[in-house]
Amino acid sequence: MSTAFRRARGGGVTASFHTAEVELLRSLVGQLLELVRDTPEQKEGDDDGWAAALGLADDDTPKRPTDPVVLRLFPDGYQGDDEAASDFRRFTERGLREAKAGMAATVLASLATAEGVDPGERKSREKTRVELNAEEADAWLRTLTDLRLALGTRLGVSEDDEDQWLSLPEDDPRRHIHDVYDWLGWLQETLVRTLSAGLP
Repeated sequence: MSTAFRRARGGGVTASFHTAEVELLRSLVGQLLELVRDTPEQKEGDDDGWAAALGLADDDTPKRPTDPVVLRLFPDGYQGDDEAASDFRRFTERGLREAKAGMAATVLASLATAEGVDPGERKSREKTRVELNAEEADAWLRTLTDLRLALGTRLGVSEDDEDQWLSLPEDDPRRHIHDVYDWLGWLQETLVRTLSAGLP
């Protein structure tokens, strides 16, 4: 079982995770990374290289996501104004995707560092202690938020519906996923509390 985030000696924050939890986090963050990196291919025949590079070409405008999870991660900037929402997405989505991907990659790298191996390799260990500096802690906080948004959207979680999930049979896969959703929320809460405690 993981421990709550707490202040580490010499600054930063730390938490310990069981091997199975590390594997779960690695899997979830890896899937999130693929999701936010999954951008539409550029259309062929775009001869305005400068406009494309700056995200200003007409053919470069991202489509509104059809996957509800992706739409939750990259929501419309304007409601009831399709043109304004499209322009907002055109100028912001690429940068948002890159930022989320960078945060997720930082989480994966910190997990690998904690295990004493290069990213992509695995090492059997009962407990893994993660130590994060301020930048890494911010990446964890943002990535945990994105993971909960993704899982919550996929499950259809709503406010004050805890009893509904607790009433599911123990062998119902939705209950297991909701348990993971709750666990991520607990990690997020302990990280926020620890970071807030260090503020003046």
